[in-house]
Amino acid sequence: MRFAAFLFLIIVVAGCTKKTDVFVFDCVAFDQKVNAPVVGANVTMSVQRAVGGFNPNYENVGSAITDGNGRFTIEIDKEVFYSFRVQVSDDQHFSGVFDINPDDVPFSTAYSATFNLEPKSWIKTHVINQNGSQTVIFSVDAETDECTNCCTDGNIIIQGFPVDSIFKCEVYGEHQASVTGTYVDNGGAVIQINETVYVTAFDTAMVNVVY
Repeated sequence: MRFAAFLFLIIVVAGCTKKTDVFVFDCVAFDQKVNAPVVGANVTMSVQRAVGGFNPNYENVGSAITDGNGRFTIEIDKEVFYSFRVQVSDDQHFSGVFDINPDDVPFSTAYSATFNLEPKSWIKTHVINQNGSQTVIFSVDAETDECTNCCTDGNIIIQGFPVDSIFKCEVYGEHQASVTGTYVDNGGAVIQINETVYVTAFDTAMVNVVY
């Protein structure tokens, strides 16, 4: 009876022993702008392996989904790596890519970090030609990423009459943005455009340009 109890204790202790053959990443995805965790985000871990010399390519070695606290855990087999890379993506946030130096990853305890994501917002610029002006030039000045649908500070030139168009692009949430430019009225005077709007996270802000 005593032997059986002793054997059971050994099994339990062995089951509770921490793995020593893996690197553990125990991290959090967070949105500082709205002061809330990023829940349900997709996380992928990739590495540059140090095998046969420097390898510039990254290989996907793990994935996870953030929980209700924005937390995720990924384990990968211990090897020698040149770099770790974590990518976090979520429909309501801009994707974040975070490189981790292997020298910063503990050998016997979990690596912990908080990765901040920027909230998405949208700006709609409604351009309406009601006065017969022939040309309008405008641009969006906002904090944004480098995505395909993101706003840029490049000028948009519209000519002709009539015009009733909407231009929509993505920006970071929770900041003041502006639409600036010029148009020439029927009398030849150059009129300045300077419209400002506060962009709320996860929402769409509308700016009207009437010329």
